[in-house]
Amino acid sequence: MSEPRTHGWRLPPLPVLLIGVLVIACAEVGGGAMSQFKLELTRWARGVMLARPAVHGLVGVRDVDEAILDEALFKVDAGLRLFHMHAEGMGTIIIVAAMVAATLVHATALRQVIVALITIGGAGYPVGYLLWSALIPFYGIAPGRRVAEWVVWIPFGGAAIVAMWLLTGAIAWTMIRRRVS
Repeated sequence: MSEPRTHGWRLPPLPVLLIGVLVIACAEVGGGAMSQFKLELTRWARGVMLARPAVHGLVGVRDVDEAILDEALFKVDAGLRLFHMHAEGMGTIIIVAAMVAATLVHATALRQVIVALITIGGAGYPVGYLLWSALIPFYGIAPGRRVAEWVVWIPFGGAAIVAMWLLTGAIAWTMIRRRVS
């Protein structure tokens, strides 16, 4: 059985494309800034952490404190790198998934839900890494991560995951219907 011919890919709404490209642009700016201002970011984070010794469990012994500070500074840097990588990826996913939905999902309401969820979820999710990196110096690694999880990663990541499952289900349904008819 031959596959039905399509007339080409449909573009998603222009605001969705703009958001996808903007997320990728933010990733690139963030990556460049992270590299350009690494020393300044490290000095800032270290200064904030030293001003909050109880938050980070600093004891006033250089050998002990340096290991704690190094771990926290590593996590700040890791969060910034993860923002860069996730924003690049999610920007691309927004564009591609929205284009697949625009082309293959014929039910208007379902298509709109998928495109909205992938756009909102994909654009918001990477921001959690920026938030986590910013919170570490003030509140510590684990508390900062918990805030980022509940405020950003769970709702926005959940939206993106739901969108991808809906898209997968819609494509599977279309394939099943084509085989039956």
